[in-house]
Amino acid sequence: MGKEKILITIARQFGSGGSFIGKALARSLGFRYFDREILRQAAGIIGAEENSLSEREEKLSGFLEDIIRPFIVGSPEAAYMPPPMHAVYDRELFEIESRVIGKIGDEYDSVIMGRAARRVLGGKPGLVNVFIHAPRGFRVRRIMEIYRIADASEAGKIVDKSDRDRARFIEAMAGEDWTDLRNYHLSIDMERAGFKAAQEMVLLLVDQVKEKLGQGGGPVNTGG
Repeated sequence: MGKEKILITIARQFGSGGSFIGKALARSLGFRYFDREILRQAAGIIGAEENSLSEREEKLSGFLEDIIRPFIVGSPEAAYMPPPMHAVYDRELFEIESRVIGKIGDEYDSVIMGRAARRVLGGKPGLVNVFIHAPRGFRVRRIMEIYRIADASEAGKIVDKSDRDRARFIEAMAGEDWTDLRNYHLSIDMERAGFKAAQEMVLLLVDQVKEKLGQGGGPVNTGG
């Protein structure tokens, strides 16, 4: 029997820097990073084009689309690509993506972003569940910088709507409050901790989990 996979799930408030931390952790540990790849695999299972599914998983709507579109179109490429502004899921796609996440958890040491992965993978011995959050002001300022939005009030509307939508999504799909910190092994306030310390805290926790699984001392297996 092979080693238990080490699985880092990251739930995050929009604008808190969770996806940035997730990618940094994957690079540091040599893990696979899963975010949009989950959608691509779901598209393969359904037999649909990824773009058509993307309309169901991630899309802008209403006044937010009018606000955001000018800031996204033609924006310069950068080493860090921020996540889409808004995500919309339905039950069918969520269940298919959950199957994909379950398969990932059996095959790879990985960092998995969002999609209630903590709930999907519950009970795995190598699971490390992290919640990345920050005060509203920190997130508003970060969104303004990343997406080049000049109006703080409009950036605040985006943050508030994302919080409401994500809360409704987790309640509907997983039946729980996604901000309940009892559901996570580690909760990090990014304004207080900063990106370097946040990454170090997660790495320390991963080391503890590896030690308990008898995997301490050396790189973690990343194969299937």
